[in-house]
Amino acid sequence: MKNIILVLLLIVTFSCSEDHKTDQQLLENDKKELVENLDSYKVATYKFGKILIRASAEKNTISPEFQSFKSDLDRIFNKVVKYDLENPENLSVLDYISIYRDYKNMENFIMETDEDIFPTLIDAFNVTYGDSVSKQREYLKGADKVYTENIEHSVLSAIVILSKDLGKEVSLYECSKTHPELLPDSEIKTLLQYFRGFLFYEKGLYYLSEDEITRNIDWLNHNQEVDLPYTRAMFQWGNLNNKQTHIGFHSLNHLFRGFDRLMMEREVDEKRALEDFEMFLKDAKEIGLDNEIVWSIETYLYLKNEDNEKAIAALTKLKTSKLLTSGDKEKIDESIKYLKNRKPGEVLNSFYDKYFLSKIATKYMFSILSKIDWEEVMKEQNITHTEEIFQTIENFKTLIANLEKYSSTENLKVTGEEIKNKGESLWNKVKGLAE
Repeated sequence: MKNIILVLLLIVTFSCSEDHKTDQQLLENDKKELVENLDSYKVATYKFGKILIRASAEKNTISPEFQSFKSDLDRIFNKVVKYDLENPENLSVLDYISIYRDYKNMENFIMETDEDIFPTLIDAFNVTYGDSVSKQREYLKGADKVYTENIEHSVLSAIVILSKDLGKEVSLYECSKTHPELLPDSEIKTLLQYFRGFLFYEKGLYYLSEDEITRNIDWLNHNQEVDLPYTRAMFQWGNLNNKQTHIGFHSLNHLFRGFDRLMMEREVDEKRALEDFEMFLKDAKEIGLDNEIVWSIETYLYLKNEDNEKAIAALTKLKTSKLLTSGDKEKIDESIKYLKNRKPGEVLNSFYDKYFLSKIATKYMFSILSKIDWEEVMKEQNITHTEEIFQTIENFKTLIANLEKYSSTENLKVTGEEIKNKGESLWNKVKGLAE
């Protein structure tokens, strides 16, 4: 009996191991983890802010629950967004406490409601800040609404990821709301999928990222003549023609799919990663790309092939990168010293591993994103009320930071003492939140 139980345990353990899970099973695991990652206070309050804006333009009764909150949503919208857009800091401590109290009352509604049931941000801003013609314009519907929502979610995910106040959690939320598969095949769609792939990779959702990028690679392979002006602008490849831009973008897709696979656990994934890295280098060499990403991948492949001399040459180039810290460069010196004495068959040193590669790749992408003037990009695309949109994002940062500040139990109690003498009714509200 003991032997039977032992065998059964071994079978269960073996069947549940990462090596024997299918690609689809691992992808489903990532989808569940994505949902779990979105369950946070910062995402909830950000979503609250977006629903304030989009619900302000809603003319119909979506549900009895929405109707019960409509007047509160409009009142908060007028205070936080519409009124005195340039001076959100003029809201008082009591204003923030009152907003937080209202938010808590409708928290379940906010979390359970899909913001995309409301008019687009563009429609909402037209109603609020547009001229008399804009205010009368019909709201986007059907495919036009889906397309615009996807662009809005994607641009916002790129903008907020660089923000210390909003950052990766909110960017991931916006990314989760972007659905490139609903868009017609185009350069915009392939850029959205690439950016989603990068965000999923950065968050450690490697199978979701791989899925996005694989579809991108397939599309690029079947559309080699497509014009890529936005891609050329985003990656600052003004010196490349369209064919070279296609090759460059193809190379970066293979690069990040390689990183996805390198970070996975199965042996087959590492083998696939090496194939992607080889394709990346082939493409990079064809267009004359020569930077820290190229040197990083060259080093990794040379180390795998035990070509110490070439690995040292690539590391020496990598050491000149402005993306690396002084500590990184010191460790590169240690790696070079190690390689000079490395004997055939010895394992790789622990420093130059997949995590170091990941660090360089992420810094590389962030350096690109940080140089993009998203406000100018939106203006060039003739997106109306761009300035108001960016000012509202700044207001969101203030709103979320202050809600978090004044909603903690400790701060509510301190604030309550400060305003205790200002009125029994208000004091009881604050006291109730703090208990």
